[in-house]
Amino acid sequence: MKVIKFGGTSQSLIGYEQLIKIINNTFEENKTENKLIIVLSAVSGVTNLLEKYIQTSDIKYYELVLEKNQTFINELNNKYNLKLNLDDIFYSLLVECDKYILDNHNNHNNHIKAKIIGFGEVISTNIFHRLISALLDDSKIVQLLNSYDFIESKNESSKLYPNSEFYCSKNIFDLIKIDQIYITQGFIASTPNKNTVLLGRGGSDTTGALIANTINATEYEVWTDVDGIYSADPRIIKDSILLNEINYDVIQEMAGMGAKVMHPFSILPCQQKNIPIIIKNTFNSLNDKCTYIKKQKNSKEKVFSIAAQKNITLFKITSLSMWNAYGFVYDIFKMFSDKKVNVNIITTSQFTISTTTDEKDLDILNELYEDLKESYEVEIIKARSIVSIVSNNLNDIINKIDVTKFEKDIIHYSSNNLTLSFVIDEQKTNDVIKLLHEMALS
Repeated sequence: MKVIKFGGTSQSLIGYEQLIKIINNTFEENKTENKLIIVLSAVSGVTNLLEKYIQTSDIKYYELVLEKNQTFINELNNKYNLKLNLDDIFYSLLVECDKYILDNHNNHNNHIKAKIIGFGEVISTNIFHRLISALLDDSKIVQLLNSYDFIESKNESSKLYPNSEFYCSKNIFDLIKIDQIYITQGFIASTPNKNTVLLGRGGSDTTGALIANTINATEYEVWTDVDGIYSADPRIIKDSILLNEINYDVIQEMAGMGAKVMHPFSILPCQQKNIPIIIKNTFNSLNDKCTYIKKQKNSKEKVFSIAAQKNITLFKITSLSMWNAYGFVYDIFKMFSDKKVNVNIITTSQFTISTTTDEKDLDILNELYEDLKESYEVEIIKARSIVSIVSNNLNDIINKIDVTKFEKDIIHYSSNNLTLSFVIDEQKTNDVIKLLHEMALS
């Protein structure tokens, strides 16, 4: 059984043509088991509009969601000479929006917010379900599932994006008993008490991976708008190299350090069951390029990739009392924890701890700065980037890198021997990526 995930940019006329072709090919090739699970994201841009509606309660964002999806439906109707209509689904979204307004924009009820923001996936799955049901012959049965019924958080939470671990429950087997095509939403999940929550931006990758893990899928295909994983962003490095194969540990590190193709939480579920992940380009008509993520035994292929995280804030925390003392590390990071501020990179010396965060709330960052200042000398530096080179051959890569060429705040070498990171001025991000890539290839 195969799991396929189509991202937001793939929710298009070309994307759906590709998906229909995949369905037909899958059922022709697999005569013993005709079963396929398709996970869909929202149409590109829709989730952003729904989030803006939640933030502003401005009905224009609801109208823009309808306009964007209706335009897509019109394209499908014209292409396939159909009369697809989603007025019932659009009305359901309007009902949820009215509830939010009547609830006096209850900022504490994140479950209502989650239901509204997750409606992008509800709309896209209904569009494709109605399209494919109209196009396929009667021998291929299509069923629309609700991911809310089997993608669950392990703990109850009132947060919009809980930190809780998610899993795919065994309930899914009751829903996929017969051989057919199953369509479901990414991104949307439920708590143990059946409240709606979300997996976080990019969470559809994780939805597909969790399903693949539970059903022991033969493979997990992720269709997006690039041919696979590159040695650097092709928009920045024109001669970046497509990586044909990567092992799970390396791609996990790449995703964690800012590579955008895979969500960091989507790797482990497949790694646990040794399920290959295949990254493919929806818009490559030949489909002759892709990246395989799988367990590699004694692979001699050396790979590297450069990733960047922007809008980073750096804290430099200094005190002479740190020397030969104990408890100060706990004290410092308890302040971060109390403010719910995450940390990315940590470096230490005898008298200074430097750490980075991608927290965006300036008020929270300033409050944390004031708290730290009561006990320590603190420097806060904003508008930084973390540029990281990740490789299964990092020692050889490091020998090629002249660190004196970079103006950097921090150099960080990961304990797993996979990543070398530089904290730099955000304005120099692309220059550093280009120089690092050039050095790594030398």
